[in-house]
Amino acid sequence: MPVQHEPEVGAARRTLLVAAPFVAGAAAVAVAFAALHDALPSKIATHFTADGTATSFSSPGSAVAKYCLIFVVEFVGLLVAAFSIKHRTGGHRSLVVLCWALAAATAYGFIADMQASTQSPGSQATALPPYQFAIAAGVGVAVAVIGWVLSRRRS
Repeated sequence: MPVQHEPEVGAARRTLLVAAPFVAGAAAVAVAFAALHDALPSKIATHFTADGTATSFSSPGSAVAKYCLIFVVEFVGLLVAAFSIKHRTGGHRSLVVLCWALAAATAYGFIADMQASTQSPGSQATALPPYQFAIAAGVGVAVAVIGWVLSRRRS
């Protein structure tokens, strides 16, 4: 199979393409936080085991700060990857699609976490049903497929 050749993308545009999904994800989490703020308990779960049991708790403001920090870490890691991809290898499109998928799955997980915290009688009783992890992965895959189809080059 021949190697795909893409036009070279400038540093500013490459940074914007990688940053946009994480900014959108953080904005979605901030909007959800604002909408749920009054219903959140004084401590919300910020870490869950594989079976959905909450193991770590923070104040709502601290939790949102941690969520934003995770978006920053994901962004920086993928930005480094974006600048390490050799030009004209076809990898930029895949990386941008990965960024959107990861940001969407992460945002869904954080919003589901906040929603679960509003439904528990006390912060220590919070549980996130295991199917929420599968839904987050499904959201990421769906966004990846949509991004891949929308970014397809027309011949």
